[in-house]
Amino acid sequence: MRRLLGGAALVGALLLLGAPAALAAGEGSDDGAIEVGVTIPDLGDQQLDITNGQLRWSVNAESGAGAFFGGCNFLMAGVPGATGDAGSAKVWTEQDGLYRATDGAVRIDRPTSDGSRVTADWASRCSDRDGVTVTAGNNRVTEQHVVLDGGVGTADPQAGTAQIRWSGTFTVVFYGGMTYWWASDPMLTVSADGTARLTATAGGYSTSMTDTAQWSRLADTTVTLAELSGVRLTDQGFSALPAYRGVAVATPAGAAAQVRTGADWGSFPQDFVDFQGLTGQAAYWYSSGSAADERKPAGTLYASYDAAAALVPVAERPGGGAAQSAGVDDRAARTAAGGPAAAAAAVAPASDPLSVPAVATQTVTQARGALIPASVPVAAQTAAWGAAGLLLAGSGTIVGFRKGWLVLPGR
Repeated sequence: MRRLLGGAALVGALLLLGAPAALAAGEGSDDGAIEVGVTIPDLGDQQLDITNGQLRWSVNAESGAGAFFGGCNFLMAGVPGATGDAGSAKVWTEQDGLYRATDGAVRIDRPTSDGSRVTADWASRCSDRDGVTVTAGNNRVTEQHVVLDGGVGTADPQAGTAQIRWSGTFTVVFYGGMTYWWASDPMLTVSADGTARLTATAGGYSTSMTDTAQWSRLADTTVTLAELSGVRLTDQGFSALPAYRGVAVATPAGAAAQVRTGADWGSFPQDFVDFQGLTGQAAYWYSSGSAADERKPAGTLYASYDAAAALVPVAERPGGGAAQSAGVDDRAARTAAGGPAAAAAAVAPASDPLSVPAVATQTVTQARGALIPASVPVAAQTAAWGAAGLLLAGSGTIVGFRKGWLVLPGR
């Protein structure tokens, strides 16, 4: 690239850039400017070192919905109690000391009525943003998210690749504590073709429907929590909806068959469903023809390179304007107006299934001695180029239960 520089700008450019230049005495234009050949190095793809990445996810809407027994399903940080052992399949009380909303770099947050997000607690674990208790028959879910900070790894937005690992555990509790499982140390891998995978080490407990005194620890198992496609890395991270709709799965032995009709048929990844066959929750993670099918699809996953400048759900940002409050994905308009950083600040797809149609209230009956009926199916490169450009211009500055027995009427 050839530019004509005045003396002061020339000295500044040469000193700062260290660029090779050919200065020939007496050569130049008639006005005294000296012609300088400047070679700007090709910086190539820049790999970002991530030291405090953030992962945010609701898992799915059903993980914050009302349950037919035990109150509600909810998320919590860490494992139950000190060791993960609740002692038996039972509905938890606050006095049991099993629940926590924060654990190290892991926390559970929830929206308030004005759209801001606050840390959850025991009292709010079954309430929606308006303070209304979620039930199996109303039109409400808690919209809680698990948030993990402190992620470490690398990302190359130009190449479209990233790998980030978090240290910490979150637990998904169903039926008020009767069955639960946890995921530890999740790792996110993004490939250049736009596909991504979130894996973790899963654990929990297994029990028996007819004898809840039976209680055994499940072996730690590596599972795929989410598979994604069409991922586009920005200078902050990305958000994407994991695969679910249209995903076929082989169901565990004894579990309800997968129903492959309707708008919400699909499944979480196969190895994840296989693991849930041990917790008794299998049919909650794929379409089974139940009233809960619309709440089963995976929620939008948010991955940020820096927790201090993390991506947040568009529809839940207070004061976001008409587009945001309607859940509109307006990345294209924001890119034109403010560049990638502005676009990345509003990346939640409108399809995040956190608002669900009403479900008719249903009555559960059970014979004495049976808890639940079993028969019903359920950014360095930009700075360098900017500095070079300005200097060259002369400016100089710039568990569960077995075989699906938790499937209740309508599940």
